[in-house]
Amino acid sequence: MALSDNPTAGLGRGYAAGSTREQRHELGELEDHRGTWLKELGHRDVELGASFMNLLHRDRMNPSQDGRVTYLGRRFVTVVFATTIAIAAPWASPPAEAENVPDPGVVTAQVSVATAAPATAPMTQDLAGRAIAQRAPNPNYVVTPGIVFNHPFRGKKRGKIQRKIIKTLKNVPAGQTVRLMTWNFDSPLFTRKFIAAHKRGVSVQIIMARGLARGQGPGRSYPTLRSALKNGNADRPKELRSWIRTCSATCRGKGGAMHSKLMLVSRSGATSWIAMQGSGNFTGAAAVQQFNDWTTITENQSLYDGWMTMWNQAKKDKNAKPLRFTVPSTTTPGATITSMFAPHRREIDPALKVLNKVQCTGAANTPSGRTKVRIANAVWGDERGVQVARKVRQLRDQGCDVRIVFMMMPLKIRNILAGLPAKQMVYITGATANKFKDRYVHLKGLSVQGNLDGRKDGNAVLSSSENWTQLGWHSDEQNIIVWDDPALAEKYADQVDLIYRQAPRSLANYVNSADPNGRVLPGTEFLAPEDYPFADLEAELH
Repeated sequence: MALSDNPTAGLGRGYAAGSTREQRHELGELEDHRGTWLKELGHRDVELGASFMNLLHRDRMNPSQDGRVTYLGRRFVTVVFATTIAIAAPWASPPAEAENVPDPGVVTAQVSVATAAPATAPMTQDLAGRAIAQRAPNPNYVVTPGIVFNHPFRGKKRGKIQRKIIKTLKNVPAGQTVRLMTWNFDSPLFTRKFIAAHKRGVSVQIIMARGLARGQGPGRSYPTLRSALKNGNADRPKELRSWIRTCSATCRGKGGAMHSKLMLVSRSGATSWIAMQGSGNFTGAAAVQQFNDWTTITENQSLYDGWMTMWNQAKKDKNAKPLRFTVPSTTTPGATITSMFAPHRREIDPALKVLNKVQCTGAANTPSGRTKVRIANAVWGDERGVQVARKVRQLRDQGCDVRIVFMMMPLKIRNILAGLPAKQMVYITGATANKFKDRYVHLKGLSVQGNLDGRKDGNAVLSSSENWTQLGWHSDEQNIIVWDDPALAEKYADQVDLIYRQAPRSLANYVNSADPNGRVLPGTEFLAPEDYPFADLEAELH
Protein backbone atom coordinates (compact mmCIF):
# COMPACT_ATOMS: atom_id res chain seq x y z
CA MET A 1 0.00 0.00 0.00
CA ALA A 2 1.38 3.38 -0.96
CA LEU A 3 1.69 6.30 1.35
CA SER A 4 -1.38 8.46 1.48
CA ASP A 5 -1.75 12.16 1.98
CA ASN A 6 -5.30 11.48 3.19
CA PRO A 7 -5.05 10.54 6.88
CA THR A 8 -8.50 8.96 6.90
CA ALA A 9 -7.52 6.33 4.33
CA GLY A 10 -6.57 2.83 5.39
CA LEU A 11 -7.41 3.16 9.05
CA GLY A 12 -8.73 -0.36 9.05
CA ARG A 13 -5.25 -1.87 8.95
CA GLY A 14 -4.53 -0.69 12.45
CA TYR A 15 -2.52 -3.10 14.57
CA ALA A 16 -1.23 -6.57 13.90
CA ALA A 17 -2.44 -9.74 15.57
CA GLY A 18 -2.80 -9.31 19.30
CA SER A 19 -4.05 -5.78 18.85
CA THR A 20 -6.45 -5.92 21.79
CA ARG A 21 -3.59 -6.40 24.22
CA GLU A 22 -1.40 -3.81 22.51
CA GLN A 23 -4.16 -1.24 22.44
CA ARG A 24 -4.90 -1.88 26.10
CA HIS A 25 -1.25 -1.22 26.93
CA GLU A 26 -1.36 1.94 24.87
CA LEU A 27 -4.41 3.18 26.68
CA GLY A 28 -3.14 2.25 30.11
CA GLU A 29 0.61 2.61 30.22
CA LEU A 30 2.38 3.62 27.04
CA GLU A 31 3.47 7.11 26.29
CA ASP A 32 2.56 7.03 22.65
CA HIS A 33 -1.24 7.15 22.89
CA ARG A 34 -2.21 7.46 26.52
CA GLY A 35 -5.00 9.61 27.80
CA THR A 36 -4.45 9.35 31.53
CA TRP A 37 -1.57 11.78 31.34
CA LEU A 38 -1.26 15.52 30.86
CA LYS A 39 -3.61 16.78 28.16
CA GLU A 40 -1.65 18.52 25.41
CA LEU A 41 -3.71 20.84 23.27
CA GLY A 42 -6.77 18.61 23.32
CA HIS A 43 -5.50 16.26 20.59
CA ARG A 44 -7.47 13.03 20.26
CA ASP A 45 -5.98 9.86 18.93
CA VAL A 46 -8.69 8.93 16.48
CA GLU A 47 -6.56 6.15 15.06
CA LEU A 48 -7.27 4.02 18.09
CA GLY A 49 -10.88 5.17 18.24
CA ALA A 50 -10.36 6.19 21.83
CA SER A 51 -12.04 9.01 23.64
CA PHE A 52 -9.06 9.79 25.81
CA MET A 53 -6.94 12.94 25.54
CA ASN A 54 -3.26 12.70 24.71
CA LEU A 55 -0.74 14.30 27.05
CA LEU A 56 2.68 13.82 25.98
CA HIS A 57 3.15 14.73 22.38
CA ARG A 58 2.02 16.49 21.03
CA ASP A 59 14.56 9.64 -2.70
CA ARG A 60 16.94 8.56 -1.82
CA MET A 61 18.64 11.55 -3.44
CA ASN A 62 22.39 11.35 -3.54
CA PRO A 63 23.25 13.54 -0.60
CA SER A 64 24.45 17.04 -1.17
CA GLN A 65 25.31 16.43 -4.79
CA ASP A 66 26.09 19.76 -6.37
CA GLY A 67 25.06 18.25 -9.67
CA ARG A 68 21.44 17.66 -8.76
CA VAL A 69 19.08 19.59 -10.99
CA THR A 70 18.24 22.73 -9.07
CA TYR A 71 14.91 24.44 -9.34
CA LEU A 72 13.87 27.85 -8.07
CA GLY A 73 10.19 28.56 -7.70
CA ARG A 74 8.56 27.00 -10.76
CA ARG A 75 11.49 27.54 -13.10
CA PHE A 76 14.44 25.25 -13.64
CA VAL A 77 17.94 26.59 -13.86
CA THR A 78 20.83 25.33 -15.88
CA VAL A 79 23.04 22.58 -14.58
CA VAL A 80 26.66 23.46 -15.11
CA PHE A 81 29.15 20.65 -14.69
CA ALA A 82 32.43 21.26 -12.92
CA THR A 83 35.64 20.68 -14.81
CA THR A 84 36.32 17.60 -12.73
CA ILE A 85 33.54 15.16 -11.88
CA ALA A 86 34.22 13.15 -8.75
CA ILE A 87 32.77 9.66 -8.75
CA ALA A 88 32.18 8.13 -5.32
CA ALA A 89 30.60 4.92 -4.06
CA PRO A 90 28.11 5.73 -1.29
CA TRP A 91 29.13 2.61 0.62
CA ALA A 92 32.89 2.93 0.02
CA SER A 93 33.40 1.70 3.59
CA PRO A 94 30.98 -1.24 3.95
CA PRO A 95 29.09 -1.22 7.26
CA ALA A 96 30.42 -3.74 9.73
CA GLU A 97 26.94 -4.97 10.71
CA ALA A 98 25.02 -4.48 7.48
CA GLU A 99 21.84 -6.54 7.18
CA ASN A 100 20.03 -4.66 4.46
CA VAL A 101 22.20 -1.89 3.09
CA PRO A 102 22.34 -0.03 -0.22
CA ASP A 103 24.02 -1.71 -3.17
CA PRO A 104 27.74 -0.99 -2.96
CA GLY A 105 27.95 -0.77 -6.71
CA VAL A 106 25.79 2.33 -6.96
CA VAL A 107 27.87 5.36 -7.92
CA THR A 108 27.01 9.00 -7.81
CA ALA A 109 28.43 12.03 -9.55
CA GLN A 110 29.24 15.31 -7.88
CA VAL A 111 28.86 18.34 -10.09
CA SER A 112 28.42 22.07 -9.69
CA VAL A 113 25.13 23.89 -10.07
CA ALA A 114 24.58 27.45 -11.19
CA THR A 115 21.42 28.96 -9.73
CA ALA A 116 19.69 32.18 -10.57
CA ALA A 117 18.47 34.55 -7.87
CA PRO A 118 14.72 35.05 -7.70
CA ALA A 119 13.35 38.27 -9.12
CA THR A 120 12.01 39.16 -5.70
CA ALA A 121 13.00 37.89 -2.29
CA PRO A 122 10.89 34.93 -1.09
CA MET A 123 8.35 35.89 1.54
CA THR A 124 7.33 34.24 4.79
CA GLN A 125 5.31 35.34 7.83
CA ASP A 126 6.15 36.34 11.37
CA LEU A 127 4.19 35.18 14.42
CA ALA A 128 1.60 37.90 13.82
CA GLY A 129 1.03 36.73 10.24
CA ARG A 130 2.80 39.74 8.68
CA ALA A 131 4.69 39.11 5.44
CA ILE A 132 8.45 39.41 5.80
CA ALA A 133 11.27 38.72 3.36
CA GLN A 134 13.27 35.53 3.81
CA ARG A 135 17.00 35.75 4.28
CA ALA A 136 18.96 33.85 1.66
CA PRO A 137 20.70 30.69 2.89
CA ASN A 138 24.24 31.29 4.07
CA PRO A 139 26.57 29.12 1.95
CA ASN A 140 29.23 29.31 4.67
CA TYR A 141 27.00 28.10 7.50
CA VAL A 142 28.38 25.01 9.25
CA VAL A 143 26.04 22.53 10.95
CA THR A 144 27.72 21.47 14.18
CA PRO A 145 27.67 17.72 14.89
CA GLY A 146 27.00 16.31 18.33
CA ILE A 147 24.17 16.16 20.84
CA VAL A 148 22.09 19.00 22.27
CA PHE A 149 19.49 18.99 25.03
CA ASN A 150 16.67 21.34 25.81
CA HIS A 151 15.58 22.23 29.33
CA PRO A 152 11.89 23.13 29.78
CA PHE A 153 12.56 25.00 33.04
CA ARG A 154 15.23 27.33 31.74
CA GLY A 155 14.50 30.29 29.46
CA LYS A 156 16.42 30.09 26.21
CA LYS A 157 17.36 26.46 26.78
CA ARG A 158 13.74 25.51 26.14
CA GLY A 159 14.11 26.09 22.42
CA LYS A 160 17.67 24.84 21.98
CA ILE A 161 16.71 21.84 19.84
CA GLN A 162 14.16 23.82 17.83
CA ARG A 163 16.72 26.51 17.05
CA LYS A 164 19.21 23.86 15.92
CA ILE A 165 16.65 22.44 13.49
CA ILE A 166 15.54 25.85 12.21
CA LYS A 167 19.09 27.11 11.62
CA THR A 168 19.84 23.98 9.65
CA LEU A 169 16.63 24.29 7.66
CA LYS A 170 16.93 27.98 6.77
CA ASN A 171 20.40 27.43 5.26
CA VAL A 172 19.34 24.64 2.92
CA PRO A 173 19.69 26.01 -0.63
CA ALA A 174 17.30 25.48 -3.53
CA GLY A 175 17.55 22.06 -5.13
CA GLN A 176 18.58 20.23 -1.95
CA THR A 177 16.38 17.82 -0.02
CA VAL A 178 14.87 17.60 3.45
CA ARG A 179 13.31 14.31 4.55
CA LEU A 180 11.45 14.21 7.86
CA MET A 181 9.72 11.54 9.94
CA THR A 182 7.93 12.57 13.13
CA TRP A 183 5.17 11.04 15.20
CA ASN A 184 3.61 14.44 15.62
CA PHE A 185 3.97 17.65 13.62
CA ASP A 186 1.92 20.34 15.30
CA SER A 187 3.77 23.63 15.45
CA PRO A 188 2.92 26.95 13.78
CA LEU A 189 6.59 27.91 14.03
CA PHE A 190 7.90 24.79 12.29
CA THR A 191 5.06 24.89 9.79
CA ARG A 192 6.12 28.33 8.59
CA LYS A 193 9.77 27.35 8.38
CA PHE A 194 9.16 24.25 6.29
CA ILE A 195 6.78 26.07 3.96
CA ALA A 196 9.39 28.82 3.52
CA ALA A 197 12.02 26.22 2.60
CA HIS A 198 9.68 24.69 0.04
CA LYS A 199 8.92 28.09 -1.50
CA ARG A 200 12.60 28.85 -2.05
CA GLY A 201 13.08 25.61 -3.97
CA VAL A 202 13.93 23.00 -1.33
CA SER A 203 12.38 19.57 -1.74
CA VAL A 204 10.52 18.95 1.53
CA GLN A 205 8.95 15.55 2.25
CA ILE A 206 7.38 14.70 5.61
CA ILE A 207 5.81 11.56 7.07
CA MET A 208 3.81 11.72 10.31
CA ALA A 209 1.45 9.45 12.24
CA ARG A 210 -1.97 9.12 10.62
CA GLY A 211 -4.01 9.19 13.81
CA LEU A 212 -2.59 12.55 14.86
CA ALA A 213 -2.80 13.97 11.33
CA ARG A 214 -6.45 12.96 11.12
CA GLY A 215 -7.17 14.68 14.41
CA GLN A 216 -5.90 18.07 13.26
CA GLY A 217 -8.55 20.54 12.17
CA PRO A 218 -8.32 23.51 9.78
CA GLY A 219 -5.41 25.83 10.42
CA ARG A 220 -3.30 23.23 12.19
CA SER A 221 0.04 22.01 10.85
CA TYR A 222 -0.94 18.92 8.85
CA PRO A 223 -3.71 20.47 6.72
CA THR A 224 -1.71 23.69 6.33
CA LEU A 225 1.40 21.85 5.15
CA ARG A 226 -0.59 19.51 2.95
CA SER A 227 -2.04 22.45 1.06
CA ALA A 228 1.09 24.61 0.93
CA LEU A 229 3.51 21.88 -0.15
CA LYS A 230 1.36 21.02 -3.16
CA ASN A 231 1.90 24.44 -4.69
CA GLY A 232 4.95 24.81 -6.89
CA ASN A 233 5.41 21.12 -7.62
CA ALA A 234 4.27 21.02 -11.24
CA ASP A 235 7.66 21.73 -12.79
CA ARG A 236 9.69 19.66 -10.34
CA PRO A 237 10.88 16.12 -11.01
CA LYS A 238 8.66 13.63 -9.23
CA GLU A 239 11.35 12.69 -6.73
CA LEU A 240 11.83 16.36 -5.76
CA ARG A 241 8.18 17.28 -5.24
CA SER A 242 7.29 18.37 -1.74
CA TRP A 243 4.57 16.70 0.31
CA ILE A 244 3.39 15.61 3.74
CA ARG A 245 1.80 12.17 4.04
CA THR A 246 0.96 9.43 6.52
CA CYS A 247 1.37 5.68 6.71
CA SER A 248 -1.53 3.37 7.48
CA ALA A 249 0.22 2.29 10.70
CA THR A 250 3.93 1.47 10.90
CA CYS A 251 5.54 2.46 7.59
CA ARG A 252 8.01 -0.43 7.48
CA GLY A 253 6.00 -3.10 9.32
CA LYS A 254 2.61 -4.68 9.95
CA GLY A 255 1.48 -2.92 13.11
CA GLY A 256 2.53 -0.45 15.75
CA ALA A 257 2.78 3.25 14.96
CA MET A 258 4.91 5.69 12.99
CA HIS A 259 6.90 7.00 15.95
CA SER A 260 10.26 8.04 14.46
CA LYS A 261 11.75 11.49 15.06
CA LEU A 262 14.43 12.27 12.50
CA MET A 263 15.44 14.69 9.75
CA LEU A 264 17.77 14.07 6.81
CA VAL A 265 19.22 17.07 4.95
CA SER A 266 21.37 16.70 1.84
CA ARG A 267 23.12 20.05 2.38
CA SER A 268 22.84 23.06 4.66
CA GLY A 269 25.30 25.87 4.12
CA ALA A 270 28.75 24.32 3.77
CA THR A 271 27.74 21.02 5.44
CA SER A 272 26.65 17.86 3.63
CA TRP A 273 24.99 14.55 4.53
CA ILE A 274 23.23 15.69 7.68
CA ALA A 275 21.35 13.13 9.77
CA MET A 276 19.47 14.44 12.82
CA GLN A 277 17.49 12.36 15.28
CA GLY A 278 16.33 12.28 18.86
CA SER A 279 13.44 12.01 21.28
CA GLY A 280 11.52 15.16 20.41
CA ASN A 281 8.63 15.56 18.01
CA PHE A 282 8.10 18.66 15.89
CA THR A 283 5.83 20.38 18.39
CA GLY A 284 6.01 23.33 20.73
CA ALA A 285 5.46 21.00 23.67
CA ALA A 286 8.70 19.19 22.84
CA ALA A 287 10.50 22.38 23.87
CA VAL A 288 8.45 23.83 26.69
CA GLN A 289 7.11 20.70 28.40
CA GLN A 290 9.62 17.95 27.77
CA PHE A 291 13.27 17.11 28.38
CA ASN A 292 14.52 15.93 24.98
CA ASP A 293 17.76 15.23 23.13
CA TRP A 294 18.77 15.75 19.49
CA THR A 295 21.87 14.25 17.88
CA THR A 296 23.37 15.56 14.64
CA ILE A 297 25.74 13.57 12.43
CA THR A 298 27.40 15.37 9.52
CA GLU A 299 29.68 14.64 6.57
CA ASN A 300 29.07 10.90 6.91
CA GLN A 301 27.88 9.72 3.53
CA SER A 302 27.79 6.04 4.45
CA LEU A 303 25.48 6.68 7.39
CA TYR A 304 23.37 9.17 5.45
CA ASP A 305 22.90 6.75 2.56
CA GLY A 306 21.88 3.99 4.95
CA TRP A 307 19.28 6.28 6.53
CA MET A 308 18.02 7.24 3.07
CA THR A 309 17.57 3.53 2.36
CA MET A 310 15.31 3.39 5.42
CA TRP A 311 13.46 6.52 4.22
CA ASN A 312 12.85 5.04 0.78
CA GLN A 313 11.44 1.93 2.42
CA ALA A 314 9.22 3.95 4.75
CA LYS A 315 7.62 6.10 2.07
CA LYS A 316 6.36 2.95 0.32
CA ASP A 317 4.34 1.96 3.43
CA LYS A 318 5.25 -1.71 3.01
CA ASN A 319 6.95 -4.34 5.12
CA ALA A 320 10.74 -4.08 5.02
CA LYS A 321 13.58 -6.22 6.30
CA PRO A 322 15.38 -5.18 9.49
CA LEU A 323 18.03 -2.56 8.90
CA ARG A 324 21.06 -2.33 11.18
CA PHE A 325 24.59 -1.25 10.28
CA THR A 326 27.72 0.27 11.78
CA VAL A 327 29.96 2.88 10.16
CA PRO A 328 32.98 4.87 11.33
CA SER A 329 32.40 8.34 12.74
CA THR A 330 33.65 11.11 10.47
CA THR A 331 33.97 13.66 13.28
CA THR A 332 35.43 11.71 16.24
CA PRO A 333 38.56 9.65 15.45
CA GLY A 334 38.18 6.04 16.53
CA ALA A 335 34.42 6.27 17.18
CA THR A 336 31.81 4.22 15.37
CA ILE A 337 28.05 4.67 14.99
CA THR A 338 25.53 1.84 14.94
CA SER A 339 22.11 2.55 13.40
CA MET A 340 19.18 0.31 14.35
CA PHE A 341 15.73 0.85 12.87
CA ALA A 342 12.52 -0.66 14.23
CA PRO A 343 10.29 -2.53 13.59
CA HIS A 344 12.68 -5.12 14.99
CA ARG A 345 12.37 -8.84 14.44
CA ARG A 346 14.53 -11.24 16.45
CA GLU A 347 17.46 -8.90 16.91
CA ILE A 348 18.88 -7.96 20.30
CA ASP A 349 17.22 -5.04 22.05
CA PRO A 350 19.17 -1.79 21.39
CA ALA A 351 19.45 -1.11 25.13
CA LEU A 352 20.71 -4.61 25.86
CA LYS A 353 23.17 -4.38 22.97
CA VAL A 354 25.00 -1.85 25.14
CA LEU A 355 24.23 -3.09 28.65
CA ASN A 356 25.24 -6.70 27.92
CA LYS A 357 28.78 -5.49 27.20
CA VAL A 358 29.21 -3.81 30.60
CA GLN A 359 31.59 -4.96 33.36
CA CYS A 360 31.02 -3.01 36.56
CA THR A 361 34.53 -2.86 38.02
CA GLY A 362 37.95 -2.04 36.69
CA ALA A 363 36.93 1.15 34.88
CA ALA A 364 39.88 3.34 33.94
CA ASN A 365 37.90 6.47 33.06
CA THR A 366 35.82 7.01 36.22
CA PRO A 367 37.16 8.31 39.55
CA SER A 368 35.72 5.39 41.52
CA GLY A 369 36.81 2.64 39.13
CA ARG A 370 33.13 1.65 38.84
CA THR A 371 31.46 1.73 35.45
CA LYS A 372 28.98 4.59 35.27
CA VAL A 373 25.57 3.81 33.73
CA ARG A 374 23.12 6.66 33.23
CA ILE A 375 19.64 5.92 31.90
CA ALA A 376 16.94 8.32 30.72
CA ASN A 377 14.04 6.46 29.18
CA ALA A 378 10.55 7.87 29.36
CA VAL A 379 8.42 4.71 29.27
CA TRP A 380 9.23 1.18 30.43
CA GLY A 381 6.56 -1.45 29.86
CA ASP A 382 5.63 -5.01 29.00
CA GLU A 383 8.05 -7.93 29.09
CA ARG A 384 10.56 -5.90 27.12
CA GLY A 385 10.77 -3.30 29.87
CA VAL A 386 11.04 -6.10 32.43
CA GLN A 387 14.07 -7.58 30.65
CA VAL A 388 15.88 -4.25 30.55
CA ALA A 389 15.02 -3.57 34.20
CA ARG A 390 16.40 -6.96 35.27
CA LYS A 391 19.66 -6.25 33.46
CA VAL A 392 19.94 -2.83 35.11
CA ARG A 393 19.23 -4.44 38.49
CA GLN A 394 21.96 -7.00 37.86
CA LEU A 395 24.49 -4.31 36.95
CA ARG A 396 23.70 -2.35 40.07
CA ASP A 397 24.10 -5.48 42.21
CA GLN A 398 27.46 -6.13 40.52
CA GLY A 399 28.75 -2.72 41.56
CA CYS A 400 27.95 -0.40 38.66
CA ASP A 401 27.27 3.26 39.41
CA VAL A 402 23.68 3.48 38.14
CA ARG A 403 21.23 6.37 37.95
CA ILE A 404 17.84 6.33 36.24
CA VAL A 405 15.32 9.00 35.30
CA PHE A 406 12.00 8.07 33.77
CA MET A 407 8.45 9.23 33.24
CA MET A 408 6.29 6.10 33.42
CA MET A 409 6.68 2.43 34.39
CA PRO A 410 4.27 -0.18 35.79
CA LEU A 411 4.46 -1.57 39.32
CA LYS A 412 6.18 -4.81 38.26
CA ILE A 413 9.14 -2.91 36.83
CA ARG A 414 9.25 -0.51 39.76
CA ASN A 415 9.51 -3.50 42.07
CA ILE A 416 12.44 -4.89 40.08
CA LEU A 417 14.25 -1.56 40.38
CA ALA A 418 13.33 -0.97 44.04
CA GLY A 419 16.19 0.49 46.01
CA LEU A 420 18.06 1.74 42.96
CA PRO A 421 18.74 5.47 42.42
CA ALA A 422 15.76 6.04 40.13
CA LYS A 423 13.61 9.15 39.93
CA GLN A 424 10.39 10.02 38.13
CA MET A 425 10.67 13.36 36.35
CA VAL A 426 7.05 14.46 36.15
CA TYR A 427 5.70 17.76 37.40
CA ILE A 428 1.90 17.64 37.62
CA THR A 429 -0.03 20.87 37.97
CA GLY A 430 -3.47 21.71 39.26
CA ALA A 431 -6.18 23.62 37.44
CA THR A 432 -5.05 26.95 38.90
CA ALA A 433 -1.40 26.57 37.92
CA ASN A 434 0.09 28.70 35.21
CA LYS A 435 0.60 27.37 31.70
CA PHE A 436 4.33 26.64 32.02
CA LYS A 437 4.25 24.07 34.83
CA ASP A 438 3.72 20.67 33.21
CA ARG A 439 7.14 19.10 32.67
CA TYR A 440 8.36 15.55 32.12
CA VAL A 441 11.36 13.59 30.86
CA HIS A 442 10.97 12.39 27.27
CA LEU A 443 14.47 11.14 26.46
CA LYS A 444 14.89 7.55 25.35
CA GLY A 445 18.45 6.42 25.84
CA LEU A 446 21.45 5.80 28.07
CA SER A 447 25.19 6.31 28.43
CA VAL A 448 28.00 4.09 29.71
CA GLN A 449 31.47 5.16 30.83
CA GLY A 450 33.91 2.53 32.05
CA ASN A 451 34.62 -1.15 31.48
CA LEU A 452 32.73 -1.79 28.26
CA ASP A 453 33.18 -4.42 25.58
CA GLY A 454 36.67 -5.33 26.78
CA ARG A 455 37.88 -1.73 27.07
CA LYS A 456 38.42 -0.37 30.55
CA ASP A 457 38.04 3.18 29.22
CA GLY A 458 35.01 2.45 27.05
CA ASN A 459 32.19 4.85 26.23
CA ALA A 460 28.80 4.45 24.59
CA VAL A 461 25.65 6.52 24.11
CA LEU A 462 22.28 5.21 22.95
CA SER A 463 19.97 7.94 21.64
CA SER A 464 16.58 7.00 20.27
CA SER A 465 12.90 7.65 19.64
CA GLU A 466 11.99 4.29 21.14
CA ASN A 467 10.32 3.56 24.47
CA TRP A 468 11.21 0.23 26.06
CA THR A 469 7.83 -1.36 25.32
CA GLN A 470 6.41 -3.95 22.94
CA LEU A 471 4.76 -1.18 20.98
CA GLY A 472 8.15 0.44 20.48
CA TRP A 473 9.55 -2.87 19.25
CA HIS A 474 6.93 -3.08 16.49
CA SER A 475 6.77 0.60 15.52
CA ASP A 476 8.81 2.84 13.24
CA GLU A 477 11.67 3.94 15.50
CA GLN A 478 15.30 4.92 15.11
CA ASN A 479 18.21 4.13 17.44
CA ILE A 480 21.83 5.19 17.23
CA ILE A 481 24.64 3.89 19.42
CA VAL A 482 27.79 6.00 19.36
CA TRP A 483 30.75 3.96 20.53
CA ASP A 484 34.04 5.37 21.87
CA ASP A 485 33.15 9.05 21.92
CA PRO A 486 34.16 10.15 25.46
CA ALA A 487 32.91 13.72 25.16
CA LEU A 488 29.47 12.59 24.00
CA ALA A 489 29.16 10.05 26.83
CA GLU A 490 30.17 12.64 29.40
CA LYS A 491 27.63 15.12 28.07
CA TYR A 492 24.81 12.58 28.15
CA ALA A 493 25.70 11.43 31.67
CA ASP A 494 25.80 15.04 32.88
CA GLN A 495 22.31 15.65 31.49
CA VAL A 496 20.91 12.57 33.22
CA ASP A 497 22.50 13.68 36.48
CA LEU A 498 21.01 17.16 36.08
CA ILE A 499 17.51 15.75 35.55
CA TYR A 500 18.01 13.33 38.44
CA ARG A 501 18.82 16.19 40.81
CA GLN A 502 15.71 18.09 39.75
CA ALA A 503 13.26 15.17 39.53
CA PRO A 504 10.59 15.45 42.24
CA ARG A 505 9.67 11.78 42.79
CA SER A 506 11.42 8.53 43.65
CA LEU A 507 10.16 5.03 42.99
CA ALA A 508 8.59 5.09 46.45
CA ASN A 509 6.32 8.04 45.68
CA TYR A 510 5.59 7.30 42.03
CA VAL A 511 2.52 9.17 40.81
CA ASN A 512 -0.18 8.15 38.35
CA SER A 513 -2.37 10.77 36.75
CA ALA A 514 -5.73 9.04 37.31
CA ASP A 515 -7.13 6.04 39.12
CA PRO A 516 -8.40 2.91 37.27
CA ASN A 517 -11.96 4.26 37.24
CA GLY A 518 -10.89 7.30 35.28
CA ARG A 519 -11.57 9.77 38.09
CA VAL A 520 -9.07 12.59 38.32
CA LEU A 521 -7.27 12.43 41.63
CA PRO A 522 -6.89 15.62 43.67
CA GLY A 523 -3.70 17.43 42.74
CA THR A 524 -3.36 15.71 39.37
CA GLU A 525 -5.66 17.89 37.30
CA PHE A 526 -4.25 18.97 33.97
CA LEU A 527 -4.40 22.00 31.78
CA ALA A 528 -7.21 22.47 29.31
CA PRO A 529 -6.38 23.66 25.77
CA GLU A 530 -7.60 27.15 26.54
CA ASP A 531 -5.06 27.32 29.37
CA TYR A 532 -2.24 26.37 27.02
CA PRO A 533 -2.06 28.88 24.15
CA PHE A 534 0.23 27.26 21.64
CA ALA A 535 1.36 30.33 19.73
CA ASP A 536 2.26 32.13 22.97
CA LEU A 537 4.47 29.25 24.00
CA GLU A 538 6.27 29.19 20.68
CA ALA A 539 6.96 32.90 20.73
CA GLU A 540 9.79 32.26 23.19
CA LEU A 541 11.53 29.77 20.90
CA HIS A 542 13.01 32.36 18.53
